[in-house]
Amino acid sequence: MKGLTQFITDLRNSKDHDEETKKINLEITNIRDKFKTSLNGYQKKKYVCKLIYVYLLGNTEINDFGLKESFDLLRSSVYSEKQLGYLAVSILLNSKRHKPLKDHMNFVVDTLHSDLVRDLQSTNEEFNCLAIQFIASTFSITGTKAFTVYDTDRNADKWLDLIDMTYAAATSPVQQPIVKRKAAITLKVLLEIYPDVILKNSNWIPRLLKLVDDPDIGTAISSIPLLQLVLHLKPQFAISIVPSISQKLYNIIIEGKCPASYYYYNSPAPWLIVKLFQLMEQLFLLTNKDDNQIISISSLDEQTVTYLRQTVARSIQNASQPIKGIPNRNSQSSILFQAVSLAVFLEASTEAINGAMNALLILLNSNETNTRYLSLDALIKLTARSNSTYLSSKDKFDEILPLMLLLLRDRDISVRRKSLDLLYTICTFSNYTTIISKLLDYFPTADFTLKSELAIKIAHLAEKFATDSTWYVTTMLKLLSIGGGSNSNDSNYMGNEVWERIVQIIVNNEDLQKKTAKLIINLVKRSLNRTPQGKAPAPPLSESLIKVAAFVLGEYGDQVIDIEDLNTANQFQLLYEAYFKVSLITRAMILSTFLKFIVNFPDEPFIPDIVDLFEIETQSIDLEIQTRAYEYLKLVTIEPSFKLAQSVIKKNFPIFNTQKESPLMDRLGSVKEIVGRNRSRSVVLAKNINKIDAINEESENPFESESIALSPNWYAGYHRMLHYDAGIFYEDQLIKITYRVIKEAHNITIKFTVINNSYKTVGTQISGFTVLNLESLTKSQDPNYTLHIKSLPEASIYDKTTMEIEVKVRNIVENNESPVLSMTFMCGGSFNHLNLKIPVLLLKTLAPTVLNNTDEFAKRWTQIGDALGIDKGEHKTRIMLAHRYTSSNVSRLLSRVGFAVVFESPEAPDALIRVAGAGIIHTQKSNYGVLISIAGVDQVGRELEITVRCTGGGLAEIVCSTLSEIFSGKL
Repeated sequence: MKGLTQFITDLRNSKDHDEETKKINLEITNIRDKFKTSLNGYQKKKYVCKLIYVYLLGNTEINDFGLKESFDLLRSSVYSEKQLGYLAVSILLNSKRHKPLKDHMNFVVDTLHSDLVRDLQSTNEEFNCLAIQFIASTFSITGTKAFTVYDTDRNADKWLDLIDMTYAAATSPVQQPIVKRKAAITLKVLLEIYPDVILKNSNWIPRLLKLVDDPDIGTAISSIPLLQLVLHLKPQFAISIVPSISQKLYNIIIEGKCPASYYYYNSPAPWLIVKLFQLMEQLFLLTNKDDNQIISISSLDEQTVTYLRQTVARSIQNASQPIKGIPNRNSQSSILFQAVSLAVFLEASTEAINGAMNALLILLNSNETNTRYLSLDALIKLTARSNSTYLSSKDKFDEILPLMLLLLRDRDISVRRKSLDLLYTICTFSNYTTIISKLLDYFPTADFTLKSELAIKIAHLAEKFATDSTWYVTTMLKLLSIGGGSNSNDSNYMGNEVWERIVQIIVNNEDLQKKTAKLIINLVKRSLNRTPQGKAPAPPLSESLIKVAAFVLGEYGDQVIDIEDLNTANQFQLLYEAYFKVSLITRAMILSTFLKFIVNFPDEPFIPDIVDLFEIETQSIDLEIQTRAYEYLKLVTIEPSFKLAQSVIKKNFPIFNTQKESPLMDRLGSVKEIVGRNRSRSVVLAKNINKIDAINEESENPFESESIALSPNWYAGYHRMLHYDAGIFYEDQLIKITYRVIKEAHNITIKFTVINNSYKTVGTQISGFTVLNLESLTKSQDPNYTLHIKSLPEASIYDKTTMEIEVKVRNIVENNESPVLSMTFMCGGSFNHLNLKIPVLLLKTLAPTVLNNTDEFAKRWTQIGDALGIDKGEHKTRIMLAHRYTSSNVSRLLSRVGFAVVFESPEAPDALIRVAGAGIIHTQKSNYGVLISIAGVDQVGRELEITVRCTGGGLAEIVCSTLSEIFSGKL
């Protein structure tokens, strides 16, 4: 296209941006005029290409301009025109992603569904490929979970059409290999969007698994990501594909059966070998719901195991030989890395494992960053998953330690991180002191982004291998002193997990308390730059160290006051000096410590200084500091003997009910997934740290509180849902949640709409919206109701999104069993967490039952009393109302919650309220009749007596309690 070439040349020859802009505007005007005339295919291609080029230069405002012509090209029967049409549409249409991702994807499907279907059904393979490639590139959502299609979505049938045809193209025995390769990749993209297709339908899986056996190696390579996804969704099918994988590997590696076109230098199909090894490793890692491996050596047939072992052994052997040429060496190294990762699962001999480690150690000296990184990764897997102690043995450890320390200072951060992971995995009781000492020395010079992970690993290793309590405390306090950050430079290198874990261990081990108090006073002195003459200057003030000091001195400082220079006055002076050098959250902790000083040492001369500090901080601009200072000041000034304060501050801090494994494990990073959860305990800490573990053996998280802290203002929406089947469930300045309740016997469907309030006011997007949990508060065994989230909300909310929850009431639900919906989201840079209770009560399943007259009501009333007795069948309560009610008000309320009103007294001056109603409560196991009588106690209508009779024993009290809450608005 000479015109296109000349246009690009002219733009590139522009003297400045203004000249380029003029040329672009002139050309766009010309194109607009041309588009109004009749153009042939060549001319449309030329002008659309110019538009694409202009768009790619940054002129995104033209995205709507040229779309019509792009669609005309896409619908052409000429390949070159169709090819450019797909390219133009993918660029210009995808530029419209200003709406939520799911809405945009549905817009693309709506717009192009018929065109894609036509080209997928075409007998022209080139057209098939263009449509398949467009789907893969446009709908790929790798790295995000913001878009999932469900069966209930409005466009679900259109997505299914695309999936069906792509599946047919990938599995068709008569389809050309080029189409099958592209279709396999595209099908993975579509199934990531719509996983229910596989989760709810297993019929496709056997045919998909056969793709690995395809004679075309390119098709086999393309199918592996798809198979990884499918087997992750349906792991029960994993064992059926292992024989095919082993046979494929054996044919290529042992027998050399590979087309000449797939040789890479001297290596037959190295990328297929690597991908098959990766797939096998993933299959061995798959677990069932009981966390047991789905595939093991014992579950495989002998020939399959033999083939796998032979291919792994040959791969390691080939990579260990001298190899000429960097490309050939790289391909063999890649195979080696995956082979050694798989060798452990095949129960390779110790000699084979050690040989593989030696081969990897040689590669650590490579000049290539990728080779060093992958060698370290493979060594970590080998060390963590095998029983070999080869790298931890004294001779080998002494040999490789200098290399490990050198790699900790590698120019590439990813290599430094992997080196740290390897040191962590090879740490044992024979070398832990050396490794921890070297890591502490390395800490001050470590990369800033690595320090948090480094601190976590040091802390966990110290806890895991501690054999001496003094060593443990000294090591951890040293870590805090060098890695706790400072308020002055805002460089807090570690999270709260480290210092909080130290506090837990100190509290639970009495022999550590006095030692820690002594050590921490000296360390705080150094941190405050009270360095004795001739000693090295201390590192910057450590926030974490001051936090631990505030806690330890407040609780156990009295254990060392008889030691010179460690008396209470010195302890106070240290914390007082640190107070104005630390952050507000640490100051709040120190204020609490000072209150403990007043209670424990009321006669000390520094007490007035603490009281003065409390008084000064009542004027603090920080609400937390101001509130604490005010409350503490009141506690110590109400009466001179501090008795009120003494009643608040209790001695003997209760021991922590700790988790069965250190919570630091959750912060270990990627190495945690490889190492797994090592449940071994340190010798010195095991006895006391787990004192109460036996009490809570059934609890997965003993630290977790039984009561969930509900968000402020949660009750207004909860009470509104008791009254009405639609309304506002929750609202603040950022977010608004409305609801609609749909009842069908014992089934309740609650449809929520989540609205972004901030978008209307300041144009801020809500991102990362996540339903953390829908916590049922009923019993776990044979629950009274079950919950199911039918549709999840979008993660990114510009305007609004929806969510649907299904409730099935199985049995009699107590009033305290309503579930809590927990959600988190980001808005304007802030993290928000909502815990909102949803009323799941028996009255929500109530349906009216019509009684002909009051005589029939009285008859039923008597029958319930005779059958169950007053104790079981009836409950009565009196309530005070916030405002005046009339008979008609009461009737409307009863009708709203589901009763049929049988009788309503006429409204007249000084007449008492009299209302009666009837209904049926539905549960999955049984239905129950309910009769209600409401009588006014006073003539004003502010006090009511509610009497309920039910056909189920104990039900009357539950219904009566719910009605009391509805009327009065009190829990």
